Amino acid sequence: MNNFIEKLKSRSPLIHNITNMVTINDVANIELACGARPIMAMAPQEMDEVTGICDGLNLNIGTPSEERFEAMRIAARMAAKKNIPIVLDLVGVGVSRFRMDFVMSLLDEVHVDVIKGNLSEVKAVMEHGRCDGGVEVTDTADESDAKALVCRAALRYGCICVITGETDYVAELCDEADCYDNNERSLMSTDAMSTGVMDNCVVNAVASDADGYTHNYRVGSITGGHSMMKRVTGTGCMLSGLICAFVAADCDDKYGAVTAALSCMKSAGALAASDMAEHGRETNSCYFIKPGNAAYRDRLIDAVYHICDGDYELM
Repeated sequence: MNNFIEKLKSRSPLIHNITNMVTINDVANIELACGARPIMAMAPQEMDEVTGICDGLNLNIGTPSEERFEAMRIAARMAAKKNIPIVLDLVGVGVSRFRMDFVMSLLDEVHVDVIKGNLSEVKAVMEHGRCDGGVEVTDTADESDAKALVCRAALRYGCICVITGETDYVAELCDEADCYDNNERSLMSTDAMSTGVMDNCVVNAVASDADGYTHNYRVGSITGGHSMMKRVTGTGCMLSGLICAFVAADCDDKYGAVTAALSCMKSAGALAASDMAEHGRETNSCYFIKPGNAAYRDRLIDAVYHICDGDYELM
């Protein structure tokens, strides 16, 4: 991961975020923490100009409106025209037909570099179904089923697909030679605190498609993090901003950049919880409020800052 962090810090990419209004401040701060430069413009009238000067475009459908969707369309067209990487976060895509129709039309019109969602969101996009749990995960899958789903999504949309959860799964369609050429440099391993692990980066010949063809993928799973990440709204939105920053800094190995961002977030989640537990013991008194989910959010952003600043040695 250190190689990707070095590129991120040296290039300091400018990231255009049209993101969830609930978490816009946290997305901006986590991008600043990792060394990127966020801009949060949302007016359709300035999308061409703003996106045109940026290095990455992060789209999040968590708080939709006609105006915001129109801004996303304009920005995505400009990004596609200038080969600016696009990350699309499928927040609550199955909650309403309004969200689903927008995502389907956008994916039909422009190429998106990274699609990210939880298991229910990615499944909804693949099946044009609903997410009855809102933005929460309501579906379950074992590792083999999750990897099969992430690979099918990567194939259908010709991009890197990420399924987030206690274990994150990532897949990219590639030809066999390219998979092997890039396999070694995209590997992640456990850091000293066992906080973020890239379990594998392998070439898989997955099940045949409808036409009887098999396809090669780079497929990875990332473990780590902490259960407190579920108690803070917007950790997924922050992750999308982080992914966009890493990818914008290294467009030559987008898969490796995505896995580095996922590993960074998992590591930060564990480090934040560890730091909070330590400080909680120091203030274990009726005169102090012990750290809770609000403190955890701040520590999560701080952890990303220190990871990317080299204060924690990650392998």
